[in-house]
Amino acid sequence: MDTPTPHPTSSVHAALQELRARAEKRKSLVTQSLSDELPADVQRLVQDLQVHQIELEMQYEELLLTQAEAEASRNRFTDLYEFAPVGYCTVAANGTIEQLNLRSSQLLNQPRQQLQGRRLGQFVAPEARMEFGQFLARALRPGARQSHETTLLRADGTRIQVLIEGGAVEGEPDQAISSCRLALTDVTEQYQTRRALELSERRFRVLFERSQDGMLLMRDNRFVDCNEAALHLLGLRHKEELLGRHASAYSPEKQPNGQFSMLQANAYWAEALRRGHSRFEWCRLRASGEEFWEDILLTAIPDPGSDEVLVHATWRDVTDEKQANLRIRESEERLQMALRGSHTGVWVLDYTTNLVHWDARAQQVFGRAYDANPTPFQVLQEAIHPDDLPGVAAAMRRTVTQQGPFDLEHRIIWPDGSLHYVSAVGKIMLDVNGQPTRFVGLMRDVTERREAQDELTYKTRLLEHILANLPVVLSRFNHQHEYLELTGAALRPLQIPDNAWQGQRLDDVFPDLAGPLEVLLTGQPVSFVSAIEQAGQRAYFQQYGFFDEQRQQGVLFGIDVTESEQVKAQLRREEEFTRSLLDNSVDGILAFDRELRITAWNRVQEVLSDRSEEQVLGQSVQELFPEYTSEDQQRALREVLQGMRMMRYDMPFHHQEGHFESYFVPLASPSGSISGGLVIIRDVTDRVRMTEEATRLKLQQQQEVLAAILTTQEAERKRIAEALHNGVGQLLYAARLNLENRSTTARNREAALSLIDEGIRTTRSISHELTPGILEDFGLKIALQELVKRIPKQQLDVQMHLQGLERPLPRLYDVAVYRIVQELLSNIIKHAQTHEAFIHVVYEEGRLHISAEDNGVGFNQQPGDSPSKGIGLAGIRNRLDLLGGTLFVDSRPGKGSIITIEIVVK
Repeated sequence: MDTPTPHPTSSVHAALQELRARAEKRKSLVTQSLSDELPADVQRLVQDLQVHQIELEMQYEELLLTQAEAEASRNRFTDLYEFAPVGYCTVAANGTIEQLNLRSSQLLNQPRQQLQGRRLGQFVAPEARMEFGQFLARALRPGARQSHETTLLRADGTRIQVLIEGGAVEGEPDQAISSCRLALTDVTEQYQTRRALELSERRFRVLFERSQDGMLLMRDNRFVDCNEAALHLLGLRHKEELLGRHASAYSPEKQPNGQFSMLQANAYWAEALRRGHSRFEWCRLRASGEEFWEDILLTAIPDPGSDEVLVHATWRDVTDEKQANLRIRESEERLQMALRGSHTGVWVLDYTTNLVHWDARAQQVFGRAYDANPTPFQVLQEAIHPDDLPGVAAAMRRTVTQQGPFDLEHRIIWPDGSLHYVSAVGKIMLDVNGQPTRFVGLMRDVTERREAQDELTYKTRLLEHILANLPVVLSRFNHQHEYLELTGAALRPLQIPDNAWQGQRLDDVFPDLAGPLEVLLTGQPVSFVSAIEQAGQRAYFQQYGFFDEQRQQGVLFGIDVTESEQVKAQLRREEEFTRSLLDNSVDGILAFDRELRITAWNRVQEVLSDRSEEQVLGQSVQELFPEYTSEDQQRALREVLQGMRMMRYDMPFHHQEGHFESYFVPLASPSGSISGGLVIIRDVTDRVRMTEEATRLKLQQQQEVLAAILTTQEAERKRIAEALHNGVGQLLYAARLNLENRSTTARNREAALSLIDEGIRTTRSISHELTPGILEDFGLKIALQELVKRIPKQQLDVQMHLQGLERPLPRLYDVAVYRIVQELLSNIIKHAQTHEAFIHVVYEEGRLHISAEDNGVGFNQQPGDSPSKGIGLAGIRNRLDLLGGTLFVDSRPGKGSIITIEIVVK
């Protein structure tokens, strides 16, 4: 890098001081009188010379001042030149670099000392050097400035795209031009973007032209371009036969659905513009009159620079598929006629979609109402009985792997819970590659046949199940009281094997059974309880017996009632424990029966109610607590007696102040029926107080978080606004000054200046919207008034009513109100289609009331819609949720809208 020339200000200042000293000295000499001895002519000449000398020194002083100003101006120009964001260089007629600034050396990625004296063309890409040489030759000619875009090779081997502008340095009229000045601007990013766009356009054109499907471009529902495949579909030779025609061209007057082709095409066009795409099947005619079907996909391509929309259309010939589907439908109709008489349903599983297509009879087999839509295969799987599901899955796998027939009977569960049997047969359908594509099956309900078979073995299986799983014992014996059979699950706890006593006499094993056995063998039924002690355990059995006349033998069923006997003893012990538990509980406990009579009352309850146990036992709840005669309280008591558990806070079985909760529990009898209810009353005063305190702290934390969020948002908006004003705004001003000084045509300059002015105004507007400084400086009232003033009257005439805003609100609410009003005005301008609006902002008694009213188009609010649905009020809704505010929207089509907001200022 070059060393800057030292600033000459100090030397010039010293010279001026010396001149002043000399001038003062000469002045004193002029004023001194010369010797009278000198001739008068000599004295006058000397004085003239001294005055002339002072004048010369003063002129010299002015020259030094001018020199100092010139040096300062030159230094400023040097700084601008050296540190400009654009590269500047001076190139000699032979192409060598004579002078360049820092940005030029940065663009070439070499020190400036190594670049001076080298040819600039050495840094131009080899393929672009010829064009660069021609540009340099033009730049060395006198006249207009030249510009050229080229590729430079930097010292590190990287390439950059540079825009070079400049012209010749003109000297004396009779001298030849020896150099030119050039400005280098890095446009690599713009170049890469332009190249990517060109590449994308070429790719689209290749895909468009070479696609096997018909590709067309449409505007205003008319064809503006097409590929060869589209012409081939229509049997046309030239694009001129199609371009410019309506989308319904080469179509029958009406589509097969009875709609006029032109109206239907317009409807699909409108759908594509509304949704961005539209797909449908279309019947069209070739030039020969042949009818064919095509699958059409319309895709809207909006043009950001225009209101017009370009639509890309894809045509695919699906005539063969339609005809194949028609043949399949005819075949299926014949199959349906054949199957109707057999009451057999047909179902088809598509492996590609895992959907089942089944007819009404198949759905009836599964107990379902007919639905024409396909059903996921999972629905059928879930209907199969869980025990049969593995077998069905295995049979399906064998059918797929072995490609054999499927034939199986299994159970299914109907939606109503009933069990049915199904006989299913089917076969796998393969594609041309031998891969399974579909499973076609038949099914028939065989429930009645299976129920008849099952009924024959039901009782046998039931008896086996009872003996194997229930605590019973089956004994059979002959007239000699000898055991013929002894079996049952009740023997296992006693470690007695089945038929362990076969051949032994019952009265030898159990002497106490001799009497009942004699009665039984006479043909009379018996019922008694017997006890058995075995392996250190004592078991009790309730015996039921009868005499089998057919086999001439006695039969005894013994039911293990050991647990019941033990429960009776346990109940006695538990009653004592419950009494102790009730009296030592920290909660109040009471119980009542189905007639709502008090059956239990502990000591804590006596304290809470000021009633002793003797006073309340046997008394009615309604008599003790008359407040429970209301319908709601009566219903709560009935629900408890119906088996419901509940927590209630409004049933005070007490006279104490504070917060109490009552937990209702139904009481079941040993038989399982509800015999009454239990109420546990707990003092939760301390817990409620702690909960309220926690809620208050949580709300306070939420407010603090909200304030931090909104403060951060406003700070970020202010930072962005300052960046827009100080960055983009200043760049726009600089661009405007540059355009004013450039030698372009007046018309182009005026147009560019107009665009830049619009950009400056937009930047200021965005900056103001992001961070309204007037809100901080002058308060909410002035900020809202200024906000309304910024809206042109011809765009929207806003009438504003402000009240109670003279004193500042907390910063959080000032910003929130300003943003809410700003959003309401924006919504009215965008959606209301009106030129008049009314805004009311009133603060009184700690509440902020905001309303916005317009007489615009309004909108239709459907029942259940949220107040902010579809009208751009999501941001307002979020702010109000954080502030705890409410929003109400009253709007009707053609009647305008009224939006009301209320915020409690905390």
